[in-house]
Parts: sequence; structure tokens; C-alpha cells
Amino acid sequence: MSVAEVPFGKEPFTEDERNAVLRFLGYPDWAELAQSIQLGFPAASQPLFLVFDSFDRIRPESRARVRQDLCRALEVEAQIAQSNTRVKTTKVGEVTIRQDEFEALVKRLEFWTKRIADSLGVVSNPYSQMDYAGLPGGINARVIPS
Repeated sequence: MSVAEVPFGKEPFTEDERNAVLRFLGYPDWAELAQSIQLGFPAASQPLFLVFDSFDRIRPESRARVRQDLCRALEVEAQIAQSNTRVKTTKVGEVTIRQDEFEALVKRLEFWTKRIADSLGVVSNPYSQMDYAGLPGGINARVIPS
């Protein structure tokens, strides 16, 4: 049975689901939020309250869609972990291993992460060190040449 065929519940999100959503969106799951400025830099937790707020504000009917997208993201993450054993392999017998498998899986994971963010009406953590949309992590932005 595929993820699309599984009926997902409309009940409030569990702590494990909240934790997984935070991780995919690039937010730490802190027990207590810090001040908005730390050592002269905006704290990584600054937009985190929006994500916490979205868990309670989202309509019950939409929770099922978030859960479905979360399951798909978890599936892709598992495939990324499994691909670690194939990093050095290029060919097994007559089967050629896809050279861009890791990059393709990361792109898929980014897709599902963005779907989760869109469903919750939030943005991924701009301070995350993950590479999103071709931009290096850490709030760097492209400079448009004049």
C-alpha cells in the first residue's frame, strides 16, 4: 500500500510528528527559546514561534495532508541513508548505478520539505546550514549584479 492510499488522522500532531517537521524545516527542537539576538546575530529560533503556532492553527482536515507529506519526506530520508552503501559502486554486474542518485534524492527531500512548509504556512529556517534552492546555508542570499 502506498502512502497516498493510507488514511491519515486529523487529530492534533504528536510530539514525534512535531519533532520530525521541525527537523525537516531546519529548526532545532529546543525546550526553551532563546533571546532574539545572540552575540550580535539573530537567533536561529527567531521564526520558530511561527512553526509552533501553525501546529495548533492548522485545520484538522489539513493535518492529514501534512502527515502524508511528512511520511514521504521520511521515506526519501530513508532512501538517502540506504544510498550510503552505494557511494563507491558504479556498476554491479550488468546494472549501472545512477551517478546522481544522492543529488536526486536530496532534491526530492527538498520538494517534500517545501510541501510541508507550504501546508503549514511557514518557511524553512533561513539560518539552517542545509543547502536550499542552490543557496548555501546560513542566511546567505544571492547578489544581483547591477
